[in-house]
Amino acid sequence: MDKKVAEEIVINNFGTIYSFARSKEWNVDKVEEIAARIAFEVYISLLSVESVQYIKGYIYKISSNVYSKFVAEEKKRELLLQNCQNQYIEDKSYNSYCLEKDYSRLRKEISYLGKMHREIITMYYFNKIGIVDISHKLNLSVGYIKKHLFKAREQLREGITMQDFDIEQAVSIKFKGVGQHGTDGVNGENVDTYLNKLIAQNIAYAAYYEARTITEIARELCIPAIYVENELKTLVEYGYIDRVAGNKYLTNMLIIENSNRVLEEKHEIYTKYAKIVCERYVPKLFKVMEKYDPKTIYTPKNDLNFLMWSIVSYATKFKLTLHDKSSFLKKHHVKRKDGSENIAFAWIDASLKWQELSYFKHLYDVLEDINSYNQNEKRHWQFNTYYDDRKIDWHDYSGLDYGLLHDHLTGKIIKTIDHADKYKRLYDKCFLVGIKHVDYVNMVIVKPSEKVLLEMLPEMVVRLKTISKELDEEIFNVDKSQFPSHMHDLCRSWNTDVLAGTEVRTRVLEQLLKKGMLKELTEAQKMTVNIIMFSDILPE
Repeated sequence: MDKKVAEEIVINNFGTIYSFARSKEWNVDKVEEIAARIAFEVYISLLSVESVQYIKGYIYKISSNVYSKFVAEEKKRELLLQNCQNQYIEDKSYNSYCLEKDYSRLRKEISYLGKMHREIITMYYFNKIGIVDISHKLNLSVGYIKKHLFKAREQLREGITMQDFDIEQAVSIKFKGVGQHGTDGVNGENVDTYLNKLIAQNIAYAAYYEARTITEIARELCIPAIYVENELKTLVEYGYIDRVAGNKYLTNMLIIENSNRVLEEKHEIYTKYAKIVCERYVPKLFKVMEKYDPKTIYTPKNDLNFLMWSIVSYATKFKLTLHDKSSFLKKHHVKRKDGSENIAFAWIDASLKWQELSYFKHLYDVLEDINSYNQNEKRHWQFNTYYDDRKIDWHDYSGLDYGLLHDHLTGKIIKTIDHADKYKRLYDKCFLVGIKHVDYVNMVIVKPSEKVLLEMLPEMVVRLKTISKELDEEIFNVDKSQFPSHMHDLCRSWNTDVLAGTEVRTRVLEQLLKKGMLKELTEAQKMTVNIIMFSDILPE
Protein backbone atom coordinates (compact mmCIF):
# COMPACT_ATOMS: atom_id res chain seq x y z
CA MET A 1 0.00 0.00 0.00
CA ASP A 2 1.21 3.52 -0.73
CA LYS A 3 2.63 5.45 2.25
CA LYS A 4 0.26 8.41 1.82
CA VAL A 5 -2.78 6.09 1.74
CA ALA A 6 -1.59 4.28 4.86
CA GLU A 7 -1.02 7.59 6.67
CA GLU A 8 -4.54 8.79 5.76
CA ILE A 9 -6.09 5.57 7.09
CA VAL A 10 -4.22 5.91 10.41
CA ILE A 11 -5.16 9.62 10.76
CA ASN A 12 -8.84 8.99 9.86
CA ASN A 13 -9.09 6.12 12.34
CA PHE A 14 -6.95 7.53 15.16
CA GLY A 15 -10.16 8.34 17.12
CA THR A 16 -11.11 4.63 17.03
CA ILE A 17 -7.58 3.66 18.09
CA TYR A 18 -7.59 6.14 20.97
CA SER A 19 -11.06 4.96 22.12
CA PHE A 20 -9.82 1.38 22.22
CA ALA A 21 -6.85 2.40 24.36
CA ARG A 22 -9.11 4.51 26.61
CA SER A 23 -11.38 1.52 27.17
CA LYS A 24 -8.44 -0.49 28.48
CA GLU A 25 -6.68 2.06 30.70
CA TRP A 26 -7.61 5.15 32.70
CA ASN A 27 -4.06 6.46 33.09
CA VAL A 28 -3.58 9.14 30.42
CA ASP A 29 0.12 8.40 29.87
CA LYS A 30 -0.60 4.70 29.39
CA VAL A 31 -3.51 5.46 27.05
CA GLU A 32 -1.27 7.62 24.88
CA GLU A 33 1.47 4.99 24.93
CA ILE A 34 -0.93 2.23 23.83
CA ALA A 35 -2.58 4.41 21.16
CA ALA A 36 0.82 5.40 19.75
CA ARG A 37 1.96 1.80 19.61
CA ILE A 38 -1.24 0.72 17.85
CA ALA A 39 -1.03 3.55 15.32
CA PHE A 40 2.56 2.64 14.55
CA GLU A 41 1.79 -1.08 14.12
CA VAL A 42 -1.26 -0.35 11.93
CA TYR A 43 0.81 1.93 9.70
CA ILE A 44 3.64 -0.64 9.33
CA SER A 45 1.13 -3.42 8.66
CA LEU A 46 -0.74 -1.43 5.99
CA LEU A 47 2.50 -0.87 4.08
CA SER A 48 2.85 -4.63 3.66
CA VAL A 49 -0.60 -5.23 2.12
CA GLU A 50 -2.24 -4.00 -1.08
CA SER A 51 -5.69 -3.27 0.40
CA VAL A 52 -7.98 -3.94 3.38
CA GLN A 53 -11.70 -4.70 2.95
CA TYR A 54 -12.88 -4.19 6.54
CA ILE A 55 -10.58 -1.57 8.10
CA LYS A 56 -12.34 -1.41 11.50
CA GLY A 57 -11.90 -5.13 12.10
CA TYR A 58 -8.31 -4.97 10.81
CA ILE A 59 -7.46 -2.20 13.27
CA TYR A 60 -9.25 -3.95 16.15
CA LYS A 61 -7.23 -7.14 15.61
CA ILE A 62 -3.94 -5.22 15.63
CA SER A 63 -5.07 -3.19 18.66
CA SER A 64 -5.80 -6.36 20.62
CA ASN A 65 -2.36 -7.81 19.83
CA VAL A 66 -0.59 -4.58 20.77
CA TYR A 67 -2.50 -4.34 24.03
CA SER A 68 -1.68 -7.96 24.90
CA LYS A 69 2.02 -7.21 24.46
CA PHE A 70 1.65 -4.07 26.54
CA VAL A 71 0.00 -5.99 29.39
CA ALA A 72 2.79 -8.60 29.26
CA GLU A 73 5.40 -5.84 29.56
CA GLU A 74 3.53 -4.29 32.49
CA LYS A 75 3.50 -7.64 34.30
CA LYS A 76 7.27 -7.90 33.84
CA ARG A 77 7.67 -4.43 35.33
CA GLU A 78 5.49 -5.31 38.28
CA LEU A 79 7.49 -8.48 38.86
CA LEU A 80 10.70 -6.49 38.78
CA LEU A 81 9.26 -3.97 41.23
CA GLN A 82 8.12 -6.78 43.53
CA ASN A 83 11.62 -8.23 43.51
CA CYS A 84 13.00 -4.87 44.49
CA GLN A 85 10.46 -4.59 47.31
CA ASN A 86 11.37 -8.07 48.53
CA GLN A 87 15.01 -7.05 48.52
CA TYR A 88 14.08 -3.99 50.53
CA ILE A 89 12.31 -6.17 53.12
CA GLU A 90 15.36 -8.41 53.37
CA ASP A 91 17.77 -5.51 53.74
CA LYS A 92 16.30 -2.06 54.44
CA SER A 93 19.73 -0.54 54.76
CA TYR A 94 20.42 -1.46 51.14
CA ASN A 95 17.36 0.24 49.67
CA SER A 96 18.18 3.93 49.86
CA TYR A 97 21.78 3.35 48.87
CA CYS A 98 20.77 1.05 46.02
CA LEU A 99 18.14 3.43 44.62
CA GLU A 100 20.45 6.42 44.84
CA LYS A 101 23.27 4.50 43.20
CA ASP A 102 21.05 3.10 40.43
CA TYR A 103 19.51 6.51 39.75
CA SER A 104 22.97 8.05 39.49
CA ARG A 105 24.04 5.23 37.22
CA LEU A 106 20.98 5.74 35.01
CA ARG A 107 21.67 9.46 34.67
CA LYS A 108 25.28 8.62 33.84
CA GLU A 109 24.25 6.17 31.11
CA ILE A 110 21.82 8.71 29.66
CA SER A 111 24.69 11.19 29.38
CA TYR A 112 26.50 8.71 27.15
CA LEU A 113 23.61 8.64 24.66
CA GLY A 114 23.60 10.67 21.46
CA LYS A 115 21.70 13.97 21.36
CA MET A 116 18.48 12.60 19.82
CA HIS A 117 18.35 9.62 22.15
CA ARG A 118 18.96 11.85 25.18
CA GLU A 119 16.13 14.20 24.22
CA ILE A 120 13.61 11.42 23.64
CA ILE A 121 14.49 9.52 26.81
CA THR A 122 14.37 12.69 28.92
CA MET A 123 11.05 13.84 27.48
CA TYR A 124 9.42 10.42 27.73
CA TYR A 125 10.61 9.19 31.13
CA PHE A 126 11.49 12.32 33.08
CA ASN A 127 9.09 14.90 31.65
CA LYS A 128 6.27 12.34 31.21
CA ILE A 129 5.55 13.45 27.64
CA GLY A 130 3.76 10.90 25.44
CA ILE A 131 5.18 9.61 22.17
CA VAL A 132 2.66 11.50 20.01
CA ASP A 133 3.46 14.81 21.73
CA ILE A 134 7.18 14.12 21.43
CA SER A 135 6.75 13.58 17.70
CA HIS A 136 4.96 16.95 17.47
CA LYS A 137 7.60 18.75 19.53
CA LEU A 138 10.48 17.33 17.51
CA ASN A 139 8.59 17.47 14.21
CA LEU A 140 9.29 13.78 13.63
CA SER A 141 7.03 10.84 12.87
CA VAL A 142 5.68 8.64 15.65
CA GLY A 143 7.47 5.69 14.07
CA TYR A 144 10.77 7.54 14.13
CA ILE A 145 10.30 8.41 17.82
CA LYS A 146 9.44 4.81 18.69
CA LYS A 147 12.46 3.56 16.79
CA HIS A 148 14.83 5.85 18.66
CA LEU A 149 13.13 5.19 21.98
CA PHE A 150 13.67 1.48 21.44
CA LYS A 151 17.35 1.97 20.52
CA ALA A 152 17.88 4.27 23.49
CA ARG A 153 16.37 1.67 25.83
CA GLU A 154 18.64 -1.00 24.41
CA GLN A 155 21.73 1.17 24.90
CA LEU A 156 20.68 2.02 28.45
CA ARG A 157 20.00 -1.62 29.24
CA GLU A 158 23.39 -2.60 27.88
CA GLY A 159 25.16 0.17 29.76
CA ILE A 160 23.41 -0.44 33.09
CA THR A 161 24.10 -4.17 33.00
CA MET A 162 27.78 -3.49 32.41
CA GLN A 163 30.09 -3.20 35.39
CA ASP A 164 30.70 0.29 36.72
CA PHE A 165 33.35 2.18 34.84
CA ASP A 166 36.59 2.64 36.72
CA ILE A 167 37.85 6.11 35.90
CA GLU A 168 41.39 5.02 36.70
CA GLN A 169 41.13 2.31 34.07
CA ALA A 170 39.40 4.49 31.50
CA VAL A 171 41.25 5.60 28.39
CA SER A 172 43.44 8.55 29.30
CA ILE A 173 45.89 9.14 26.49
CA LYS A 174 48.24 12.07 26.20
CA PHE A 175 50.11 12.59 22.95
CA LYS A 176 53.82 12.98 23.51
CA GLY A 177 53.94 15.10 20.40
CA VAL A 178 52.09 15.96 17.21
CA GLY A 179 53.27 16.94 13.77
CA GLN A 180 52.37 17.06 10.12
CA HIS A 181 53.73 16.44 6.64
CA GLY A 182 52.51 19.25 4.43
CA THR A 183 51.42 22.85 4.75
CA ASP A 184 49.90 24.99 7.52
CA GLY A 185 46.59 26.81 7.25
CA VAL A 186 46.29 30.33 5.85
CA ASN A 187 46.57 31.77 9.36
CA GLY A 188 49.25 29.36 10.56
CA GLU A 189 46.83 26.66 11.77
CA ASN A 190 48.36 23.21 12.12
CA VAL A 191 47.65 19.89 13.81
CA ASP A 192 48.48 21.33 17.23
CA THR A 193 45.71 23.92 16.78
CA TYR A 194 43.05 21.19 16.83
CA LEU A 195 44.69 18.46 18.94
CA ASN A 196 46.21 20.46 21.77
CA LYS A 197 43.41 19.53 24.17
CA LEU A 198 43.43 16.22 26.04
CA ILE A 199 39.78 15.49 25.23
CA ALA A 200 40.46 15.89 21.47
CA GLN A 201 43.44 13.54 21.71
CA ASN A 202 41.40 10.91 23.56
CA ILE A 203 38.51 11.11 21.08
CA ALA A 204 40.95 10.66 18.19
CA TYR A 205 42.54 7.69 19.92
CA ALA A 206 39.19 6.08 20.85
CA ALA A 207 38.08 6.07 17.19
CA TYR A 208 41.48 5.09 15.78
CA TYR A 209 41.62 1.31 15.80
CA GLU A 210 37.95 0.83 14.91
CA ALA A 211 35.03 3.03 13.88
CA ARG A 212 32.78 3.99 16.79
CA THR A 213 29.56 5.83 17.46
CA ILE A 214 29.40 8.86 19.70
CA THR A 215 27.88 6.72 22.45
CA GLU A 216 30.68 4.16 22.18
CA ILE A 217 33.32 6.88 22.32
CA ALA A 218 31.60 8.47 25.35
CA ARG A 219 31.53 5.15 27.19
CA GLU A 220 35.13 4.42 26.28
CA LEU A 221 36.22 7.75 27.72
CA CYS A 222 33.72 7.83 30.59
CA ILE A 223 32.56 11.32 29.67
CA PRO A 224 29.10 12.62 28.70
CA ALA A 225 28.34 12.36 24.99
CA ILE A 226 27.65 16.08 24.73
CA TYR A 227 31.35 16.79 25.30
CA VAL A 228 32.26 14.23 22.66
CA GLU A 229 29.77 15.76 20.22
CA ASN A 230 31.12 19.28 20.64
CA GLU A 231 34.77 18.30 20.16
CA LEU A 232 34.02 15.73 17.47
CA LYS A 233 32.26 18.34 15.36
CA THR A 234 35.48 20.33 14.99
CA LEU A 235 37.68 17.28 14.38
CA VAL A 236 35.33 16.09 11.62
CA GLU A 237 34.99 19.58 10.14
CA TYR A 238 38.77 19.86 9.72
CA GLY A 239 39.32 16.31 8.49
CA TYR A 240 41.08 14.71 11.45
CA ILE A 241 38.20 12.26 11.90
CA ASP A 242 35.89 10.92 9.19
CA ARG A 243 32.21 10.08 9.54
CA VAL A 244 31.69 6.59 8.09
CA ALA A 245 28.84 4.11 7.57
CA GLY A 246 26.59 3.25 10.50
CA ASN A 247 26.79 6.77 11.97
CA LYS A 248 30.28 5.94 13.21
CA TYR A 249 33.53 7.87 13.28
CA LEU A 250 37.05 6.83 12.27
CA THR A 251 40.24 8.78 12.94
CA ASN A 252 42.06 9.92 9.81
CA MET A 253 45.56 10.60 11.14
CA LEU A 254 48.60 8.52 11.99
CA ILE A 255 48.94 7.73 15.69
CA ILE A 256 52.26 6.03 16.37
CA GLU A 257 52.13 3.87 19.48
CA ASN A 258 55.35 1.88 19.53
CA SER A 259 55.85 -1.12 21.78
CA ASN A 260 59.12 -2.47 23.14
CA ARG A 261 58.73 -5.50 20.86
CA VAL A 262 58.32 -3.37 17.72
CA LEU A 263 61.21 -1.08 18.65
CA GLU A 264 63.51 -4.04 19.32
CA GLU A 265 62.62 -5.69 16.00
CA LYS A 266 63.11 -2.46 14.08
CA HIS A 267 66.41 -1.73 15.86
CA GLU A 268 67.75 -5.12 14.80
CA ILE A 269 66.73 -4.46 11.18
CA TYR A 270 68.14 -0.90 11.10
CA THR A 271 71.43 -2.12 12.57
CA LYS A 272 71.70 -4.92 10.00
CA TYR A 273 71.20 -2.57 7.07
CA ALA A 274 73.46 0.13 8.54
CA LYS A 275 76.22 -2.48 8.51
CA ILE A 276 75.56 -3.10 4.80
CA VAL A 277 75.85 0.64 4.10
CA CYS A 278 79.12 0.76 6.04
CA GLU A 279 80.50 -2.14 4.00
CA ARG A 280 79.14 -1.37 0.50
CA TYR A 281 78.93 2.41 0.26
CA VAL A 282 80.98 4.24 2.90
CA PRO A 283 84.40 2.94 1.73
CA LYS A 284 83.70 4.39 -1.74
CA LEU A 285 82.78 7.65 -0.06
CA PHE A 286 86.05 7.79 1.85
CA LYS A 287 88.03 6.98 -1.28
CA VAL A 288 86.46 9.86 -3.20
CA MET A 289 86.77 12.42 -0.39
CA GLU A 290 90.41 11.63 0.32
CA LYS A 291 91.10 13.58 -2.87
CA TYR A 292 88.82 16.51 -2.20
CA ASP A 293 89.86 19.86 -3.67
CA PRO A 294 90.41 22.57 -1.00
CA LYS A 295 89.49 25.13 -3.65
CA THR A 296 85.99 23.61 -3.80
CA ILE A 297 85.51 22.31 -0.27
CA TYR A 298 86.68 24.05 2.88
CA THR A 299 87.07 22.06 6.08
CA PRO A 300 88.56 23.66 9.23
CA LYS A 301 92.30 23.01 9.51
CA ASN A 302 91.96 20.53 6.63
CA ASP A 303 90.63 17.99 9.12
CA LEU A 304 89.44 15.06 6.97
CA ASN A 305 87.77 13.35 9.96
CA PHE A 306 85.57 16.39 10.62
CA LEU A 307 84.73 16.59 6.93
CA MET A 308 83.77 12.89 6.76
CA TRP A 309 81.36 13.16 9.70
CA SER A 310 79.31 15.66 7.72
CA ILE A 311 79.82 13.99 4.32
CA VAL A 312 78.69 10.56 5.58
CA SER A 313 75.49 12.01 7.05
CA TYR A 314 74.86 14.07 3.93
CA ALA A 315 75.65 11.41 1.33
CA THR A 316 73.63 8.64 2.98
CA LYS A 317 70.67 11.03 2.91
CA PHE A 318 70.87 12.36 -0.64
CA LYS A 319 72.68 9.61 -2.57
CA LEU A 320 70.86 6.59 -1.10
CA THR A 321 67.40 7.92 -1.92
CA LEU A 322 65.47 6.04 -4.61
CA HIS A 323 62.19 7.91 -4.65
CA ASP A 324 60.67 11.29 -4.10
CA LYS A 325 59.08 10.37 -0.77
CA SER A 326 57.06 13.57 -0.73
CA SER A 327 55.15 12.45 -3.82
CA PHE A 328 54.34 9.14 -2.10
CA LEU A 329 53.01 10.97 0.93
CA LYS A 330 51.23 13.72 -0.96
CA LYS A 331 48.50 11.33 -2.11
CA HIS A 332 47.56 10.94 1.58
CA HIS A 333 47.37 14.68 2.23
CA VAL A 334 44.04 15.92 3.56
CA LYS A 335 42.74 19.26 2.30
CA ARG A 336 41.42 21.00 5.38
CA LYS A 337 38.94 23.81 5.87
CA ASP A 338 41.63 26.20 7.13
CA GLY A 339 43.52 25.98 3.83
CA SER A 340 46.15 23.53 5.07
CA GLU A 341 46.95 20.34 3.19
CA ASN A 342 48.83 17.69 5.13
CA ILE A 343 49.10 14.35 6.89
CA ALA A 344 48.63 14.71 10.63
CA PHE A 345 50.46 12.41 12.99
CA ALA A 346 51.01 11.99 16.71
CA TRP A 347 53.01 9.64 18.85
CA ILE A 348 52.46 8.02 22.23
CA ASP A 349 54.99 6.27 24.41
CA ALA A 350 52.95 5.75 27.59
CA SER A 351 53.20 1.95 27.40
CA LEU A 352 56.90 1.89 26.55
CA LYS A 353 59.48 0.84 29.11
CA TRP A 354 62.54 2.64 27.83
CA GLN A 355 64.81 1.25 30.51
CA GLU A 356 64.11 -2.29 29.32
CA LEU A 357 65.30 -1.69 25.75
CA SER A 358 68.47 -3.53 24.81
CA TYR A 359 69.94 -0.38 23.24
CA PHE A 360 70.51 3.25 24.20
CA LYS A 361 67.65 5.07 22.51
CA HIS A 362 69.20 8.55 22.57
CA LEU A 363 71.97 7.48 20.19
CA TYR A 364 69.35 7.70 17.45
CA ASP A 365 67.52 10.87 18.43
CA VAL A 366 67.69 13.51 15.70
CA LEU A 367 66.32 16.79 14.47
CA GLU A 368 65.39 16.04 10.87
CA ASP A 369 67.43 17.52 8.03
CA ILE A 370 67.07 21.29 7.72
CA ASN A 371 67.53 22.76 4.25
CA SER A 372 67.61 26.50 3.56
CA TYR A 373 67.09 27.91 0.07
CA ASN A 374 67.63 31.27 -1.56
CA GLN A 375 66.11 31.77 -5.02
CA ASN A 376 65.82 27.96 -5.43
CA GLU A 377 69.48 27.45 -4.53
CA LYS A 378 70.35 25.67 -1.30
CA ARG A 379 72.34 27.80 1.12
CA HIS A 380 72.96 25.32 3.91
CA TRP A 381 72.12 21.85 5.26
CA GLN A 382 71.99 20.90 8.93
CA PHE A 383 71.38 17.58 10.70
CA ASN A 384 71.30 17.47 14.52
CA THR A 385 72.18 14.16 16.21
CA TYR A 386 73.32 12.71 19.51
CA TYR A 387 76.93 13.31 18.50
CA ASP A 388 76.79 17.11 18.37
CA ASP A 389 76.24 19.65 21.13
CA ARG A 390 73.32 21.39 19.43
CA LYS A 391 69.88 20.95 20.91
CA ILE A 392 67.50 18.58 19.16
CA ASP A 393 64.98 21.38 19.05
CA TRP A 394 63.73 23.63 16.24
CA HIS A 395 63.80 26.61 18.60
CA ASP A 396 67.61 26.39 18.73
CA TYR A 397 67.86 26.84 14.95
CA SER A 398 68.12 30.14 13.09
CA GLY A 399 68.92 30.43 9.39
CA LEU A 400 70.02 34.02 10.00
CA ASP A 401 73.25 32.71 11.56
CA TYR A 402 74.42 31.46 8.16
CA GLY A 403 73.69 34.87 6.68
CA LEU A 404 75.90 36.44 9.33
CA LEU A 405 78.73 34.04 8.50
CA HIS A 406 78.40 34.84 4.80
CA ASP A 407 78.47 38.56 5.61
CA HIS A 408 81.72 37.91 7.52
CA LEU A 409 83.23 35.99 4.58
CA THR A 410 82.34 38.74 2.09
CA GLY A 411 83.47 41.56 4.38
CA LYS A 412 79.99 43.05 4.80
CA ILE A 413 80.60 43.00 8.53
CA ILE A 414 83.93 43.47 10.30
CA LYS A 415 84.95 43.21 13.93
CA THR A 416 84.00 46.66 15.17
CA ILE A 417 81.88 47.84 18.07
CA ASP A 418 78.97 48.32 15.65
CA HIS A 419 78.90 44.60 14.86
CA ALA A 420 79.80 43.30 18.33
CA ASP A 421 76.44 41.56 18.85
CA LYS A 422 76.68 39.79 15.49
CA TYR A 423 80.17 38.50 16.18
CA LYS A 424 79.18 37.40 19.65
CA ARG A 425 76.47 35.28 18.01
CA LEU A 426 78.99 33.72 15.60
CA TYR A 427 81.37 32.89 18.46
CA ASP A 428 78.58 31.54 20.69
CA LYS A 429 77.46 29.19 17.91
CA CYS A 430 81.13 28.25 17.24
CA PHE A 431 80.72 29.30 13.61
CA LEU A 432 83.88 31.27 14.36
CA VAL A 433 86.55 30.01 16.73
CA GLY A 434 89.41 32.17 17.98
CA ILE A 435 92.81 30.80 18.99
CA LYS A 436 95.51 33.27 20.13
CA HIS A 437 93.63 36.18 18.58
CA VAL A 438 93.36 34.39 15.25
CA ASP A 439 89.92 33.36 14.06
CA TYR A 440 88.99 30.47 11.79
CA VAL A 441 85.68 29.37 10.33
CA ASN A 442 84.57 26.19 12.08
CA MET A 443 82.33 24.68 9.41
CA VAL A 444 82.39 22.68 6.18
CA ILE A 445 81.74 25.06 3.27
CA VAL A 446 81.28 24.05 -0.38
CA LYS A 447 81.73 26.35 -3.37
CA PRO A 448 79.72 27.26 -5.30
CA SER A 449 76.62 25.03 -4.96
CA GLU A 450 75.12 21.77 -3.79
CA LYS A 451 75.25 20.40 -7.33
CA VAL A 452 79.07 20.41 -7.21
CA LEU A 453 79.10 18.32 -4.07
CA LEU A 454 76.47 15.85 -5.24
CA GLU A 455 78.39 15.21 -8.47
CA MET A 456 81.49 14.34 -6.45
CA LEU A 457 79.77 11.71 -4.32
CA PRO A 458 79.53 8.04 -5.46
CA GLU A 459 76.24 6.85 -6.90
CA MET A 460 74.04 4.15 -5.44
CA VAL A 461 74.92 0.79 -7.06
CA VAL A 462 72.21 -1.58 -8.33
CA ARG A 463 72.63 -4.00 -5.44
CA LEU A 464 72.06 -1.22 -2.92
CA LYS A 465 68.84 -0.28 -4.72
CA THR A 466 67.59 -3.85 -4.28
CA ILE A 467 68.66 -3.80 -0.64
CA SER A 468 66.82 -0.51 -0.11
CA LYS A 469 63.55 -2.04 -1.36
CA GLU A 470 64.06 -5.10 0.85
CA LEU A 471 64.55 -2.86 3.89
CA ASP A 472 61.35 -0.91 3.13
CA GLU A 473 59.39 -4.16 3.01
CA GLU A 474 60.89 -5.53 6.23
CA ILE A 475 60.15 -2.39 8.19
CA PHE A 476 56.63 -2.15 6.79
CA ASN A 477 55.85 -5.74 7.80
CA VAL A 478 56.92 -4.98 11.37
CA ASP A 479 55.39 -1.52 11.51
CA LYS A 480 51.94 -2.39 10.17
CA SER A 481 51.22 -4.55 13.23
CA GLN A 482 50.85 -1.40 15.33
CA PHE A 483 48.51 0.42 12.93
CA PRO A 484 44.83 -0.21 12.06
CA SER A 485 44.13 -1.55 8.58
CA HIS A 486 42.89 1.79 7.21
CA MET A 487 46.35 3.24 7.94
CA HIS A 488 48.37 0.50 6.21
CA ASP A 489 48.60 2.27 2.86
CA LEU A 490 49.90 5.42 4.54
CA CYS A 491 52.24 3.29 6.66
CA ARG A 492 53.74 1.79 3.49
CA SER A 493 54.28 5.23 1.96
CA TRP A 494 55.77 6.45 5.23
CA ASN A 495 58.27 3.57 5.17
CA THR A 496 59.76 4.49 1.80
CA ASP A 497 63.53 4.95 1.36
CA VAL A 498 64.23 3.83 4.92
CA LEU A 499 67.87 3.24 3.91
CA ALA A 500 68.30 7.01 3.58
CA GLY A 501 66.29 7.68 6.74
CA THR A 502 67.54 8.93 10.07
CA GLU A 503 67.31 5.55 11.83
CA VAL A 504 69.84 3.95 9.47
CA ARG A 505 72.06 7.03 9.13
CA THR A 506 72.55 7.43 12.89
CA ARG A 507 73.45 3.74 13.17
CA VAL A 508 75.95 4.17 10.34
CA LEU A 509 77.66 6.93 12.37
CA GLU A 510 77.60 4.69 15.45
CA GLN A 511 79.21 1.77 13.64
CA LEU A 512 81.86 3.90 11.91
CA LEU A 513 82.80 5.43 15.27
CA LYS A 514 83.14 1.97 16.83
CA LYS A 515 85.30 0.78 13.89
CA GLY A 516 87.53 3.83 14.15
CA MET A 517 86.69 4.99 10.63
CA LEU A 518 85.34 8.13 12.30
CA LYS A 519 87.14 9.55 15.30
CA GLU A 520 85.89 11.49 18.32
CA LEU A 521 85.21 15.18 17.77
CA THR A 522 86.58 18.16 19.69
CA GLU A 523 84.23 20.33 21.74
CA ALA A 524 84.27 23.05 19.08
CA GLN A 525 83.63 20.52 16.29
CA LYS A 526 80.60 19.12 18.12
CA MET A 527 78.93 22.52 17.73
CA THR A 528 79.08 22.50 13.92
CA VAL A 529 79.42 18.86 12.84
CA ASN A 530 76.85 17.65 10.26
CA ILE A 531 76.47 21.16 8.86
CA ILE A 532 77.38 22.09 5.29
CA MET A 533 77.14 25.64 4.03
CA PHE A 534 77.07 26.42 0.30
CA SER A 535 78.76 29.70 -0.52
CA ASP A 536 80.15 31.67 -3.45
CA ILE A 537 83.24 32.35 -1.37
CA LEU A 538 85.40 30.13 0.85
CA PRO A 539 87.33 31.16 3.99
CA GLU A 540 90.97 32.02 3.36
